[in-house]
Amino acid sequence: MFEWAVIGDSWASGVAYNSSNIYGPLDREECYRTKEAWGAQMNNDDSWVDRKYRAFGFAACGGTLMNDLKRQMQQRAGRPQVVWGMFGGNNAHFGAIARACIYQPYSPEHPFGWGPPWDEDPDDKGLCKQNIKAADDYIHNGRFRKELVGALNDIFSVSQTEDHKKSQFDLYLSSYVQFFDATTDECDQWSFAHDRVSSGHPKVVKGLRDIINKRVLDVNNLQADVVNNYKIPEPKLPNYKIHNVQPDSLFKGHRFCEKGWSYEDQFYHKDLWFWNLQYYDEQAEKEIIGVAKTDDKGVQYMTYPDGISGPENVTVLAAEEVEPQQYGFGWTARPFHPKYDGHKAMKEFFIRKMKDDKIPGVKTEATSQPKPSIQQKKECYGLGNKKYIGRDVGKDIIETELCPKAAGDGSVEESYNKGTMEEVTLSVKSPSGFKPSKEDCIKGFRDEILDGCDGNDPKNPENYKGGGKVTMGDVTYEMIPRALRQPADKSKKGFCDSTYKYLFNEYWMWGNGFASSDYGKTLKSQVADCALLPNTWTFEYGLGDDGREWTARFRTGIFQKGCVGNAGKEAGGPSDFNCNGSG
Repeated sequence: MFEWAVIGDSWASGVAYNSSNIYGPLDREECYRTKEAWGAQMNNDDSWVDRKYRAFGFAACGGTLMNDLKRQMQQRAGRPQVVWGMFGGNNAHFGAIARACIYQPYSPEHPFGWGPPWDEDPDDKGLCKQNIKAADDYIHNGRFRKELVGALNDIFSVSQTEDHKKSQFDLYLSSYVQFFDATTDECDQWSFAHDRVSSGHPKVVKGLRDIINKRVLDVNNLQADVVNNYKIPEPKLPNYKIHNVQPDSLFKGHRFCEKGWSYEDQFYHKDLWFWNLQYYDEQAEKEIIGVAKTDDKGVQYMTYPDGISGPENVTVLAAEEVEPQQYGFGWTARPFHPKYDGHKAMKEFFIRKMKDDKIPGVKTEATSQPKPSIQQKKECYGLGNKKYIGRDVGKDIIETELCPKAAGDGSVEESYNKGTMEEVTLSVKSPSGFKPSKEDCIKGFRDEILDGCDGNDPKNPENYKGGGKVTMGDVTYEMIPRALRQPADKSKKGFCDSTYKYLFNEYWMWGNGFASSDYGKTLKSQVADCALLPNTWTFEYGLGDDGREWTARFRTGIFQKGCVGNAGKEAGGPSDFNCNGSG
C-alpha cells in the first residue's frame, strides 16, 4: 500500500465555499478542506498510483501556522512515505497584508478603519505599510528561517519514529506563487474592495502589486535556501529526502491585473486562477455577477449583484487568518487562493515532479507512457520571408512558459508577444496523447529549432530565428514567427530627432532590432529619467522604408537630448545611438 499525505495551510487544504465541494461528509475541524484542492485532485488521479493501492491523509488546515505541522503529522497524516506541504505564508503575514492593503474589511479590531492606503501614506501610518514592515522584519531577521527549520525538524521527528519508519520517505515543500502582473497600468485605478464588506477602496496600484509579489518571492527563495541546506536530524535514516518545488511559473498569464483584462475580469475571467471577493449564491451553487461602481475619487469597486442584499459586516479573510471564519462555506475566505484550474495545474506539476524523481511506488514514464524516439524529421523555415524572432526571446518563452505547460498538458499551442515584432506561435502536438518532459520539449525547440536553424553568421548579424518544425518520435514541435519585419541581414538601427519648442522638446524616435516585444515599456522607463512630460508618450509598431519597425513620439523638458540618446542605448539600441536636432 502506498501511503501519502498533504499538510500545511489553506493553499494545501483549499477553501470550501459551499456544501457540495467540502472534502468529506463533514469537516469537524473547520479546516474547510475542499474537493477542488490539488491534493484531493491528486488522490483522484490514477496516472501516478492506482487508487486501490494507495491511502491518503488529508491533514492540511486553513489558518495553519508552522508550529501546528507536528500535530497534523501525528493526528491526521497517517504513516505516509510521501508528504506534500505548503506552509509559511501565514507566519509571513500574507493574510494580514491582503486584509490591510487590498480588502480593508469592516472589523471590530479596527473600528476606525485601516488607515490610509499604501499609495496615500507617505508617513507610514496605515496598517497596510505597517503589516508589510512586519512581514519584512519576520522574513529577514532570521525568525522565518528558524521557525521553518523547526517545522521541518518536527515533520522528520514524526516520520522517523519506529511507528512511522519506511524504507523511503520524501517530503516535498511547495513554495507559493505571485498574485499579480505588476507591470500593467489598468489596475492603478481599480480596487478589489466590496461595498458593505470593505471600509475603504484601496487601489491595486503597480507599486503595491510589486511589493506583494516580492514578499512572495522572498518567502519562496528563503524556503528553497533552507531546503537546499537542510540537514535531516538524528537518527538520519537512510533514504529520507526533502525537496523544494516552485510552481510560480505555472500561473504566468493567469494572475490578477493581466494585460488587456477589464475590471470585471479581475473577478470573472476564465483564465484567472485566483479567487477574488465575488458574490457566491450558496443556495444556487453558482457565482452571480456583481455590479462595478465608481466612487467619488474615480476608483472602481465591486458591489452585490442587483437584487441581492448581501450580509452586513462580513469578516473577509482573503489570504487567511489564524482562525478561519466564514459567511456560508467560505466565499469570503477564498480571495487570493487558487481556483480549480490553479489547483489542477499544481496537481499535474507535482505528479510530474514525483515521476521525474522516480519515487518508489510512483509510476514512471517508462510504465505509464512511451518515451519519444530519436529525431525523425526537421524543417527550418529560414529568414527569407522576413518573419523571425530574437534568439533570447524564443529561449525565454520555451524554457519558462511553453515547455513547463507542455509537460503538464501534452498537446498545446500558444501565441506570445501578440501585436509586436516578436509575435510567435509555438505548438506541441502528439496524436497519441503523450506528454513530453520539460527537458525533451526544450531539446525540441531550443536545441533543434532555435540553435539548429539560422546560424549566427554575417548574413544574420543579430542571430535571428525564423522558426521551423521538428518531429521527435510521435511529438511534433513547431515555432512560427508571425510579424513581417525588416530584412534579417541588417544590424539593429535607431534614429532620434529632437525639436526645441521653447518650453519643452519634442522627440521623434524609431528603431529596429530592439524594443521589439514589450510595446516600448523598457524604452519608456529609460526616457522617464529624462524629464518625460506626462501624457505625451506614444509608441506603435509598423514598418517604414527607412528601416523602422516601430515609432515613438514624446516630449521632455528642455536640454534633455543627450539623456534621451543614452536612454535609447540603455533600452537596447545600437552603440552609436544618439539624438539629432535642436535642444
